[in-house]
Amino acid sequence: MLDLAVLGLLKEGDLHGYELNKRLKSLVGGYANSYGALYPALARLERRGWVSSTAVAPDIAIDELAVDGHARRGRKRSSKSKSGRTRKVYQITEAGEDHLLELLQEDANNERRFRLQLAFCRFLPPDRRLALLELRRAHLVSLQAMTRRDPVQTTDPYVRSLFERDQERRENDLVWLDRLIADERTNRPQEPTDR
Repeated sequence: MLDLAVLGLLKEGDLHGYELNKRLKSLVGGYANSYGALYPALARLERRGWVSSTAVAPDIAIDELAVDGHARRGRKRSSKSKSGRTRKVYQITEAGEDHLLELLQEDANNERRFRLQLAFCRFLPPDRRLALLELRRAHLVSLQAMTRRDPVQTTDPYVRSLFERDQERRENDLVWLDRLIADERTNRPQEPTDR
């Protein structure tokens, strides 16, 4: 899931490792991450060709960083690290963008992964966004059916309350997903009709 989060954030714009870590922490209610996990992940993503990096001298301010012949989101930021050393600016590659699309379309049966997928689903084509939402809905309907078919057999009121909470949460999520799906269908560009 770290790959999805990193690639999604880099799709939004180029980032230094420190900035990337800060953005990860503020992503979707706080994505728990440490530098100990981030930098090895960035190195792995770079080895696979999904991310590239550019070393930036400490005295250069970044206005726009050209990647693949085009300027990337022109946010001005200082590249000077507190130690005065050069820092790496990470960019998503074309192969990384393709991999991000794959990650965004994976099975939506994991709550945490689905939250990340939804945070970046604007990068999916409309039909794939709709498919992601419908896939998540189908998963929740399946869980709901299993719970109804095999109710919890416990006399402990606290354990039972946990299962009731989960059921209420699924019901609320289904209402929310139905709304998102309806909005997605309403806002989809209409296919041209033959006359």
